[in-house]
Amino acid sequence: MSAAPYAIGRPLDADRAAYALSNADRDRAAVPVSGAVVRSLLASVLHCGGAAALEPGTGAVTLSWPQIGGMVPGVLGPVYVAAPCEQPARTPCCARCGHWRAEHDHPGVPTACTRYRLSIGPARYAVPEHDGVTYAWVRRMGRTRVRFEITAPTAAYPDGALVVHRLPAPGDGPYDYCAHFVPIPPGRRADVLERARARVHPQPCQP
Repeated sequence: MSAAPYAIGRPLDADRAAYALSNADRDRAAVPVSGAVVRSLLASVLHCGGAAALEPGTGAVTLSWPQIGGMVPGVLGPVYVAAPCEQPARTPCCARCGHWRAEHDHPGVPTACTRYRLSIGPARYAVPEHDGVTYAWVRRMGRTRVRFEITAPTAAYPDGALVVHRLPAPGDGPYDYCAHFVPIPPGRRADVLERARARVHPQPCQP
């Protein structure tokens, strides 16, 4: 029988080189990530008042941020599980920050250093691909394409939200850890749309 999980008090408690990261609420394959990514997620969870625990027997880590950025005290959002795994072949760790080289291209890994510099392309307008999107654009960062969307207002988010998707590059295989969802602050929707339209080229035809 394995020992009971205990609460993590510091990111360094997750000391494995690689983890298979998955969302416990979704039936999707786990994604291998570096230990540096998991420690970065733990730092974010602990800073925001979320919860994290480690199973001493397996080294598996469970973590969860507060729901909607802590707007509901004591209520946690989706639970993620990081289980130790073998480091995939041809994924050397960066000597400076410990992330894998491909993770330096990932917009969801803000703790990666600038050792692998990115070539960031201009923001290009994109036609919304589904209902509920008011404005969309794409940027290329290294070998990765990142899609930004400003959603239409809803009852839950009266001014909409900014959604960021990492689009897979050829050869990436399955992935899940790829999106950010940020509600637009009340009264700021017009400003956000104006700034986006001013920076995205070429400008779409206005009706």
